[in-house]
Amino acid sequence: MKKFLLLSLLAASSSATALSATDTTFLAKAVRGNNYGIEAAKLALKMSRPAVNRNYARQMIADHAALGAQVKAAVIRATPGMKLPVTVTYKQWDMLQALKTSGWNFDRLYRQQMINSHRETYNLFNRHSQSEAANPGLRAVITAAKPKVHMHWNHAFNLAH
Repeated sequence: MKKFLLLSLLAASSSATALSATDTTFLAKAVRGNNYGIEAAKLALKMSRPAVNRNYARQMIADHAALGAQVKAAVIRATPGMKLPVTVTYKQWDMLQALKTSGWNFDRLYRQQMINSHRETYNLFNRHSQSEAANPGLRAVITAAKPKVHMHWNHAFNLAH
């Protein structure tokens, strides 16, 4: 009887912190957005001319990698074994292709994509951080990341174009 009670309590406590449908929908968008940000920054390191853009790209890679690791850790705590996306969306793939083929317009296009993508990310993070259906651990990671996402968004306006 004690074993059954203990197992029931463990199951109840783990399901109480498991990821919700709100979380999985969020993660599908947020992780792919993070993957896109890293890939776009790698292109900027290769193709951008102004140092300010290359410095921003280096910061994007570092910050996005760190956030990705924090999100992954929160997911593992909530739902061990869950696989996160390793790709980007079709739209983001098209955006990366546009960057690759932009030639002399790279910096202008990179700036615009960073402004738009960080605005979308900030809004996505804001909605998730306010959702009562969100996993508390994941919500805490996302809430803590919002100021940095907002900073990236603001800094994108200062990129050379």
